[in-house]
Amino acid sequence: MQKEVNEIVVKSLQKAYDHDRTGNVGKAYAYYTVVAELCPAKRSDIEEAFVDVLCQWGMQLACEDRFADVVLCYTRSLDIYPNNPRMLNNFAAHHLRNNDPIKAIKYLKRALQANPNFLPAERNLQNAFSMAVDRWHFPMLNDKQRNNAFENAIRKRISQGYDTVLDIGTGTGLLSLYAQNAGAKKIYACECSKVMIKIAEKVFETNDAKNIILLPKFSIDLSIPTDITERVKLIVTETFDAGLFGEHVVSSMISVHTNILDKNGTVIPMSATLYVAAVECEYIRYRSSVVFEKVKQSCPLKFDNISILSDDEYYDTENLKNVKVTYITEPKILLTVNFNDLSDLQQFNVDGVKSMINVKCKHNGTVDGLVTWFKLNLDEDTTIDTSEQKSCWQTAIFPAIPKLFEQGDMLIIKGEILKRKLKCSYTSNSAKFNDYSNQQFLYRLPKEVIIFLNDFEYIKLLTEVSKSLINKELNSILDTSPFPIYGLMLLKENKCSKILYYKTENTELRLFMEQIAEQNDFKDKLCIVSKYSHIKDSLDTIFVHDFDIKGELKDCGQEHNHEFFRCLLKPNGILLPEQIFLIGQLVYSEDLPNMVYVKDENLQGMSALVFNTPSSEKVYFYEYKSDNYQNVQNTFSNTNSYGIAQHINEFKINQIFDLNSSLYIHEPLSDEIIVIEMKESEVAERVVNFGKINATNNKPLPNTLICWYKIRLTLNHNYDTRRNGSFMNHIAILLEDELKNVILQGNEVCIKVQQAEGVIRIKVK
Repeated sequence: MQKEVNEIVVKSLQKAYDHDRTGNVGKAYAYYTVVAELCPAKRSDIEEAFVDVLCQWGMQLACEDRFADVVLCYTRSLDIYPNNPRMLNNFAAHHLRNNDPIKAIKYLKRALQANPNFLPAERNLQNAFSMAVDRWHFPMLNDKQRNNAFENAIRKRISQGYDTVLDIGTGTGLLSLYAQNAGAKKIYACECSKVMIKIAEKVFETNDAKNIILLPKFSIDLSIPTDITERVKLIVTETFDAGLFGEHVVSSMISVHTNILDKNGTVIPMSATLYVAAVECEYIRYRSSVVFEKVKQSCPLKFDNISILSDDEYYDTENLKNVKVTYITEPKILLTVNFNDLSDLQQFNVDGVKSMINVKCKHNGTVDGLVTWFKLNLDEDTTIDTSEQKSCWQTAIFPAIPKLFEQGDMLIIKGEILKRKLKCSYTSNSAKFNDYSNQQFLYRLPKEVIIFLNDFEYIKLLTEVSKSLINKELNSILDTSPFPIYGLMLLKENKCSKILYYKTENTELRLFMEQIAEQNDFKDKLCIVSKYSHIKDSLDTIFVHDFDIKGELKDCGQEHNHEFFRCLLKPNGILLPEQIFLIGQLVYSEDLPNMVYVKDENLQGMSALVFNTPSSEKVYFYEYKSDNYQNVQNTFSNTNSYGIAQHINEFKINQIFDLNSSLYIHEPLSDEIIVIEMKESEVAERVVNFGKINATNNKPLPNTLICWYKIRLTLNHNYDTRRNGSFMNHIAILLEDELKNVILQGNEVCIKVQQAEGVIRIKVK
């Protein structure tokens, strides 16, 4: 019997090798599984090959939408290799792609238990935490003014007798706890996110909130008496995005008015007022449209009769509080919605134009688009203004082709609802506005392409690099940039250049590229592919754009890594850039920690002062001031901490990606230092010494390491992504407590840097 088993193992192993070599990874995986199950002694010998084919087979199954088979294969494989970090990480990655971060977290933690230095699992764990709990929860919960304003309004309404409550989109349960602390008799809290439901359960248990009934449902699915015994007197919600309506608050309000709210009940917030203005703002301009006049100054390519706008269907959101914004028109009320008026809500639940206003340009300037913000009128006395400096809300931006207007020109601003979201646009009777003779073609392109084209310094460097190679025999070229300036310039300047390969599956971008090639007389030399593997030629030069717009290098596990490109390159071919360095600087910032973890002191509730009246009724005393937050902490010294931080901070991250550090106030507290040279195929570790930092009473301690890249295109052409207007953002690593401990002990600040598979881990040594 054993002899027969051994024969099966030998034959299966040979077939596994054969199928693996020919690329039939499905069959290779099946035969490797037979070997591993029948002969445990061989498991260690075939483990690496087994994981390789499982990874490839899993990706094939995922591409065919066979997720159940992916789960089956990985579950079976983990029975054989329960502690293989690569396998655990890859299985978690499939769960992330399937939008199940909780299962992913389970396997990523196992991967890091098996190998604490397996950096891809650590990076994916950060991704999983971010997917499980939307990052906006953290700055929102840290917004003291928002929290105090809602608590004030809730206390006021409950003191007026609105003492049965439904909290819609409860999240961590904070507003429900405010209601409980204010004396509500019964509280219902609904939430649809499975992760937030778990967090709310723990928060309510921590606070012994037995009178809060948690309902794991959308508000539109609630009914009486199935979920709620009787109609409630007070609805509380804070389900508003930067564009006010984006979280489907209107349909939710209509449903609860119809099915849940008492006829004499009320809603917090009472109403919202949306403001709009036409603005001039270079930051908006360079992130939503292309300024071809400046592009042409950086390279000699032709871009005639072309306009470009971002392909965002609705609006973008940005933190503009520290950005120069010039109001070409005075801010005006565009629309108001009354959350206590069912008929008013119903009109906003139907697509169409809701408001049109005429505004006058107050001075000469370029209109780069419209911006909107809103005021939440929680009650008659308490208002939240989302445009205030410390507000957790960002600004909604509706970009437009930049156009010059003169003082006195009239704009017609239109506000409409489209697919239950806000959309704003403007027209004008100005002759300049209607003159499209120099803008015949309008392309809607990804933001990555727009920002890249507007990085005039980088475009200029790429142009200089291509011109420096004018006498090289570079027949075939591959440029992986969002827009291939390097490759296009070689086609224009280098007489030997015969073909440029460019990858895109975006139809609009393809048409744009073809038009540029035609305008510059080399349309027959442009070859657009959907996959780099479709390129069969050996190439003379490749420009590898490794950089993700969000501030990190692209995943080397994709069809985008140096080893892959070197296989496409001729032996004497040119591969650029030559080197990439990660640069770091220690800073202090009050804003950045609020983006990654919650502090309980920002959530503290106030215990109301209660006085007995002759009628034995409880009377609550408050102070209110119109359009201002009243800091009730000055009135009530007895505070109540709800312990929310310990539960939501289970999902905190210590790295912020997609960070434009120029938008957040921070104070540099060290020199800029090279942290490590980036090499995706290298496993490396080094210690960087930032020296001693003195702790003084009048100087803050650093709490963050901001990182960016220095790109050495060639020896004489270097570029720094920290500069304003760069094509990529930065990374921030929060090291608050670790840095504080080292500095207060009087030690030098040493940062330990580890690199593996293009992923970086940074810790205080």
